[in-house]
Amino acid sequence: MSLDLNLIRTFLSIYDHRSVTRAAQDLSLTQPTVSHALGRLRRALNDPLFVRGPAGYEPTVRASELAAVFRKAVLAVDDAVDADNFFDPSRTSRTFRLCLTDIGENAFLPRIMKQLAVQAPGASLEVVPMQISQVRTWLAHGEIDGAIASVPLEVSGRRTIVADERYVCVLPQGAAAAGPRIGWEEFLALKHVAMDPAAGHDQVEQAIRAQQVERVIALRVPHFTALAEVVVGCDMIAILPRQMATRMAERWPVAIRELPFDMPQFEVTLYWDATVSSTGAAAWFLDLVAGALGEAEG
Repeated sequence: MSLDLNLIRTFLSIYDHRSVTRAAQDLSLTQPTVSHALGRLRRALNDPLFVRGPAGYEPTVRASELAAVFRKAVLAVDDAVDADNFFDPSRTSRTFRLCLTDIGENAFLPRIMKQLAVQAPGASLEVVPMQISQVRTWLAHGEIDGAIASVPLEVSGRRTIVADERYVCVLPQGAAAAGPRIGWEEFLALKHVAMDPAAGHDQVEQAIRAQQVERVIALRVPHFTALAEVVVGCDMIAILPRQMATRMAERWPVAIRELPFDMPQFEVTLYWDATVSSTGAAAWFLDLVAGALGEAEG
């Protein structure tokens, strides 16, 4: 059995948007055309593929299995064509997909989007929220072009974006004792707001467990968005990468202090799968990301 490449693209758009209407808009097609294509796919694959749910069209198990295979195949075709025709970023309308933590969105997206707008004005970027346990699979299946993380990942492509980064404490200026380093008593007396380890910052949790102390975590969040306001407004403490803490201190009345224990520095790395994203449009996009973020030497 063979499938038209356009049908596969339609399937992937419905899968990504969970909506026939939004898929039609994405593909610049009419809704009846997309609905007709979905009907053809259902008959050809002998599976409903999508069922209506509270959040829109929910994929069946079969659809989720096919999505990874189809996405990798479409990207391979696109990259092969781009390689033969010489990829021209100024003319592309491709949507690139980058996996970022919430902190990464705040720190890196403005610079990436500025360069993308200049070099590829017709392109778009979709940010995939970080689920550190899924990144390797997403990269291998071509579901994302790249990922930026501070957690070491065993994948075939990597470039250091930020070298020698470290974690620090941020707390309200009025609650901070003098000195560059927070003491254990102060550290344990304050209530903590912590980032979800699944978002790519498990090193902090591991380091604190190694100290054999228990901090009071009053709030655990998956996103950075409200962190500054919670720290300042509720007299709480948070542990963040130094670069992000510095950005917070520029806008909020917070103090930055070194941790009360030694913790190794780390690197922030751009990851990709070399068998999937090493040529064509994907390779160009990875170069753009590394350049926009001032790829670290060495």
